Amino acid sequence: MSSLLVVLKKEIKDSTRDYRALMVALLPAIFGPLLMGVLFSSLAKTRSEADDLAVAVIGQQHAPDLISFLKTNDVLIEDFEGDPRTEIRDRNVTVILSIPEDYQERFAAFERVPIQLLADESLDQSQLAARRVRRLIEGYNRSIGTMRLMTRGVNPIVASPIRLETQDFATATARASRILAGLQLIMLMAAFFGGAGVAIDTTAGERERKSLEPLLVHPLTSFQIMGGKWLTVVMYGLLATLVAVVSTATVLKVFSLEALGVDPRLTADMQVAIFTLLIPMALLAASLQMLVSLFAKTFKEAQSYLGLLPMLPMLPIMVTMFRDVKTAPWMYSVPILGQQQLVTSVMRGEGMQTLDFLTTAGVTTIVALGIFGVLVRLLRSERVVYGS
Repeated sequence: MSSLLVVLKKEIKDSTRDYRALMVALLPAIFGPLLMGVLFSSLAKTRSEADDLAVAVIGQQHAPDLISFLKTNDVLIEDFEGDPRTEIRDRNVTVILSIPEDYQERFAAFERVPIQLLADESLDQSQLAARRVRRLIEGYNRSIGTMRLMTRGVNPIVASPIRLETQDFATATARASRILAGLQLIMLMAAFFGGAGVAIDTTAGERERKSLEPLLVHPLTSFQIMGGKWLTVVMYGLLATLVAVVSTATVLKVFSLEALGVDPRLTADMQVAIFTLLIPMALLAASLQMLVSLFAKTFKEAQSYLGLLPMLPMLPIMVTMFRDVKTAPWMYSVPILGQQQLVTSVMRGEGMQTLDFLTTAGVTTIVALGIFGVLVRLLRSERVVYGS
């Protein structure tokens, strides 16, 4: 072990001299959550601005009752003159309500009156405003229909025999975990982009610089040499993971997302749990990155191959984002997928079962150590050492 620690100390010293490796490991872990926080904060601000709804109306004098109903629901009514298409696309107004001149006559004659709602739903603010106006007018329409039935002596329940009552059992933390899947992805990927630079440099880089051969001349076993290199990559992966978890918690604390209907927080206990969950991920990421780098002929080729490895933790996230996948026991036996399920559970505030954690951590660690054993054997191969 003393010889392995010597190699470890040498690799750490070499890697810390290269500030680019530190930047590659830490900057994505810092700025990734920050960018996601800015994005969600901007979305929350858009929702908040949509709550302060102002509607431009063409011909509001033709429907005084409807206008009064909208005003009582905190809608600011403004007269509009000009070209609707141009004004909406230039974002001078969000939505426009156009009321026809014969509104009163057709309304009194119990005819259906067409009212136009003009919006550009490719714009978030316009889409949200149009959705709210649409709900308000639908509510006004139902109330008028109810009153008309009552004036004719008809019980309104006859037209609506079923009343649907919805109960949402989702907690605020559970809703937040689905909205913030992007932050979850950054934490899962941290070990992969954190150790990538060091993994390439300690394998393909040393071989290209011809510094791997002199290292093999020393009285060290393949296990000691590869163990020191592997542990260095693992440490960088763990460092990036720790920074990503802390950065995510800080971003959620700084940016307010209450306008989105969520107020997520990562407590200290949750941060410790997530980091502990991701320790086996750092072992697996280091093993996979070094395996790929050893087979690459050049440093540049290894960079190209390792650019595809972060796709692995992205796959389970993308599946769960677009499909509501029910957690099954077998998922905890699949590396990366098991970690993703447990991280989701922790972020939802549900905690994790000890057996599920042990299963996921155990399987992932065994696979990582298995690949590490392959790395030790490959280091004895002349084809791998000389890159021929």
